[in-house]
Amino acid sequence: MKHTRKAEFDIEKNFEIDSSVNYPEKINVSEKLLPILINKKNLNSLFSKKSDLDKAMAIVIGTKPDFYKQAPLLMESKRQGLPAFIISTGQHYDDLLGYGIKEFDLQNSIICDLQIRGNLIQKSSDLMLKFGYFGRYTKNHLPNKGILPIVHGDTLVAGIATLSWVFGLGQKVGQNESGLRSMSPLNILHIKSKSVPNNLAVEKFITDQLSMKWFLTREEPFPEQIDTWVCSAGTKYFFVPTKLNRDHLIREGYPPDDIHIVGNSVVDAIDLKRKKKPSKSVFELYPKLESGNWIRMDIHRRENLTKNRFNAIIGGLVELIKNTQFKIVLVLLNATISALNRHDLYSTILDLEQSYPEKFLITPLWKEYGHVVEFLDSGKCWAEITDSGSMQEELLYFPNVSCFTVRFNTDRPETVFDARGNILVPPINKYWLPKIVSAVYEKEEGFGFNFGKKKKIYGQPGKVSTKIVRIVKKEFESKEINFFPWLHQRLKYWHEADDFDYL
Repeated sequence: MKHTRKAEFDIEKNFEIDSSVNYPEKINVSEKLLPILINKKNLNSLFSKKSDLDKAMAIVIGTKPDFYKQAPLLMESKRQGLPAFIISTGQHYDDLLGYGIKEFDLQNSIICDLQIRGNLIQKSSDLMLKFGYFGRYTKNHLPNKGILPIVHGDTLVAGIATLSWVFGLGQKVGQNESGLRSMSPLNILHIKSKSVPNNLAVEKFITDQLSMKWFLTREEPFPEQIDTWVCSAGTKYFFVPTKLNRDHLIREGYPPDDIHIVGNSVVDAIDLKRKKKPSKSVFELYPKLESGNWIRMDIHRRENLTKNRFNAIIGGLVELIKNTQFKIVLVLLNATISALNRHDLYSTILDLEQSYPEKFLITPLWKEYGHVVEFLDSGKCWAEITDSGSMQEELLYFPNVSCFTVRFNTDRPETVFDARGNILVPPINKYWLPKIVSAVYEKEEGFGFNFGKKKKIYGQPGKVSTKIVRIVKKEFESKEINFFPWLHQRLKYWHEADDFDYL
């Protein structure tokens, strides 16, 4: 006997509502969303140029690092004749945070602006809805054409946009800078929270980072580690910076043939900024930086803005200014400002700047990425104190600039034990940061690190994006391309066209 089932589940007939229960509280979880902006003319002309390809690469940008790390892919796509355009989340829309779009001349290539707004959950839900909707829009308006989004790194956009595309279209994406997995050295487990390190303990902690085993620590950074793990699940083309990233993905079960070691496109961005200087020098904006050997400091990770860690970091900064010879320029991000206010520490750093005007400078976020490159290249910067993942990568390409990563772990551990150009500094209390910075300054090459000759493990400047675009173009030229291969296809049993219309 043939059984049939109803096309839709009839809630009213299968469930009864208890009318005796009263629900007086109502929470309005929905706000009016801004519309998706689409440049229909440019979208329609995407495949009208001289190209035999019926597929295009959609380069996705959301936050400041995306602008300069993804821009080289767009430039290289144009050079190789690969149809490409930009999807912008629009979440960085002001002149400061969004300036990278103008700096890297991306605005004319933006076909879609999703106009994402709000806090973390608002942006996530807004992005989840809109990214998939735009995908279906392209499917309807560009029939028989293929769009492959290329997301970047471990941003919220990488995780949520990928989910949206997979669930909305049944297709996977490409991920630039994939396989980022956080790790910690085993010696991080043996530091007591109130310990005041002596010279021997500091030296051992530094050298052990090169000799000890490292273990996976998936909790942080947040939400970046969640984003990159989620993104991997919806990725078909993994563009990884190093072999370590490839090893992580293979251990997790991803097909080795889908993983391509290409380096990191940030080296292409550095190369671009070295060739094209800012119209106004960073030393015109901050003349004080002209004199002396500075440490540039930026702290913004959510986990580092918690009470104990943030007090330890700011306490370490105060110790460095008051009790050492170092000069420090503290770059304030929005998150840093919020934490200073929340923990009643803003007056502390303002008083510090007033008391030590020649040793301590506070600045807002530097508007142009070119200013960062200019300063790190100038010889006026001895070191960077940071919790940024990207800065750990970038600093390998600036000789004689030391990197101190103020975190319990790092998603770029290869910068420590492979490149030997980065030292992890746990924000346990205010003593560890000044002790480690002073030890390295006094004995820079005595710990196995050599900041003057760091190993450049992320590829040759100007070549990384070339590799990525060549791989994508070759895939686009293949007749067997499938942005979501089922397992029977990967195992080469049979191939069938299935466009997931039933999703």
